[in-house]
Amino acid sequence: MSLPSNPDLQTSNRRGSALLILIVFLVVVAGFALKFSLYTVREWEQAVVLQFGEVIGEPTTDPGLHFKLPWQNVEHFDSRLLRWDGNQTTTITRDRRTVNVDVTARWRINDAKRFREAIGSIYQADSRLNGLIQGAVKDEIAKFELFEVVRSSNRILDAGDDVSTANLNTGEENAISADELATLGADLPRLSTDPDGNYRAGRPIVLQGILREARRRIEQVNLGIYLEDVLIKQLGYIQEIEANVYAQMNAELEKIAAGFRSTGRERAEQRLGEMQRELAVIESSGIERAQRIRGEA
Repeated sequence: MSLPSNPDLQTSNRRGSALLILIVFLVVVAGFALKFSLYTVREWEQAVVLQFGEVIGEPTTDPGLHFKLPWQNVEHFDSRLLRWDGNQTTTITRDRRTVNVDVTARWRINDAKRFREAIGSIYQADSRLNGLIQGAVKDEIAKFELFEVVRSSNRILDAGDDVSTANLNTGEENAISADELATLGADLPRLSTDPDGNYRAGRPIVLQGILREARRRIEQVNLGIYLEDVLIKQLGYIQEIEANVYAQMNAELEKIAAGFRSTGRERAEQRLGEMQRELAVIESSGIERAQRIRGEA
């Protein structure tokens, strides 16, 4: 015999089940909403929030958890220094010498919002920097002559220290003044300086000019990029100039070798004369002593 059912109890159970289902549903929805509403920014990153492809608000630069709306997207960008390596560039100096220049640079994203709007990716940034930096390289190198791009100072030309050479016969060291020799590069022109002795030309000055001009170009197009520094990795001559440089180096080295040989012969003759004089004195003293001994006998 079955017990009579209680309509109120059944209604209460159905309401309880519906409420439980609703709670579970809300928890699941809240979990998904929370999952798609939080994003993390690491210490070396910055992020921009996108809504329907457009950047919303300012970039997020503080590391940690951050909130966004579930239908918004986030793109992360590196805040660290990034390296740019361009292709080798052929350019002409002021004295019409053709050279191959290989340049590298370091840069960083200083405005992620503008970077995302103007460029979009690191790969595209490298492509844009190719034209901007290499254009600056060509313009700046064209302002200087070849020796002003190659050399950094007049140190070699100003070297007045004595060159120490060893006497092969006695092992003694003799100082040969650089003025007695044809110094390497002595025929090269000097880098110009201002009244305070600061260089107006030379490799560091060229690099400063390239960096300044490249920064100006980057700021002009407003890419959200800051160029940290520029470095010439390699400066190569075309075949004709390379042959001329080697010929000049060989000629200068031959001058130095001839100077050493000439000075060595002079020192050898001087030493030989001294030895002959000493021998003559010894021989004269020996003869005089022998005669004195014979006289006493």
